[in-house]
Amino acid sequence: MRRFVLVGAALLAVLAAPAAAQGPIDIRVQGSAGRDLRVAVQRFAADDFSIEHVMPFDEELGGALVHGASFEVVDPDAFLEPRQTENLDHSFILCENWAGIGADVLVEGRLERRRSAVRVRYRIWDIQRCKLQGRAGYIDAPPDRVWAAARRLADEVALRFTGRRGVASTQIAFVSDQSGNKEVYVMEADGSRRRAVTKNGRINLFPAWSSDAEALLYTSYRSGRSDIWTVSRGSRPGGRLIDLPNEKYRGIFGPIDGQVTIVMNENGNTDLFLGREDGRGLRRLTRSRAIDVSPTWSPDGKRLVFASDRAGSLQIYMRDMGTGEVQRLTFKGNYNASPAWSPTGEWIAYAARTGTNFDLYLLDPETGYTTPLMIHPRSDETPIWSPDGRKLAFTSDRRGRKEIYVIDVDGRNLRRLTHGFGNCSNPAWSPWTD
Repeated sequence: MRRFVLVGAALLAVLAAPAAAQGPIDIRVQGSAGRDLRVAVQRFAADDFSIEHVMPFDEELGGALVHGASFEVVDPDAFLEPRQTENLDHSFILCENWAGIGADVLVEGRLERRRSAVRVRYRIWDIQRCKLQGRAGYIDAPPDRVWAAARRLADEVALRFTGRRGVASTQIAFVSDQSGNKEVYVMEADGSRRRAVTKNGRINLFPAWSSDAEALLYTSYRSGRSDIWTVSRGSRPGGRLIDLPNEKYRGIFGPIDGQVTIVMNENGNTDLFLGREDGRGLRRLTRSRAIDVSPTWSPDGKRLVFASDRAGSLQIYMRDMGTGEVQRLTFKGNYNASPAWSPTGEWIAYAARTGTNFDLYLLDPETGYTTPLMIHPRSDETPIWSPDGRKLAFTSDRRGRKEIYVIDVDGRNLRRLTHGFGNCSNPAWSPWTD
């Protein structure tokens, strides 16, 4: 299990405009009677070495199931069966007693010593079918990382019942001015355990993750001009990405490992470039007298979506990487930007200006169908997808200062992540970190 150890403007704020409103999207994970899936979690048993970790593990697991997979956790006061796992090797459970309290899933387990680590053994039961859902499993973690094992288990529960991992074992990078400067930070996907990535006292913006969650790109003025920098927790070297005098406004990792996509000014024009992580092999992707910004790749790497004002106002465009053909995707509204392609390929989220504020919309890249995700009197901006494609993080000033929020793609479960941490913006959601 890896641990993220990081050492360490107002620039192209690309936002967006109104689109044709359609019906809501339904992605609910449902149990019996069409309601949300409900999970009963027995308190894990433990040996003497691991007993101190039981309570924090229990709390972490419950929160991860709610925030990482949008499940409902059954109140232990309602249990008809023991609150704590008594025997992890039994062959059956009284499913009628668990079904009687409305549980669709039962999670039981035990913490025990495994050399210098804590082993988390678990079993996951499908109550409706009264059978084990998959095999019994285990997760080993250092004693100070048992909380991470709880998150991994929550993601596993989601995988077994929905076919997609939950996102409890992911992180969100973002920008905050809480130190007095705009610095890059990382937090867990529920907003906990915030820590600094940069501490250079300059303007730092637009963090972007690598596909293996081992590195971040970010824009920084630490050298006196806007450059793209990297920071890594693995073997990749950090530092400035491309040693050219051009202003480089933003970078994202490309669709193939070892590639980066850069928003760069060349001869007074802002275009998109594709090159290698070492800064070599740079080639131009767009050639327009307009401003081309905010690149986002399709999951298969065959298409590139970006924002451009080539038609007079900022709109969303798509470039076919095979043919080079560029297609305009948005036509309603006079300011559409910050596109983000979902990991499942189904949607492009973007921000749209409505009056003086911004709202969030979803766009089907195949049909042009659009539907509102978030309409609010204050501004919602810069959407970014979770790696499972079920949630989006975004920036909002609905409580006065800018903060990071997260919401399910069907519009439910809105949560604020960054309360009391200055003005926060530019969220970037990591892939899974284990």
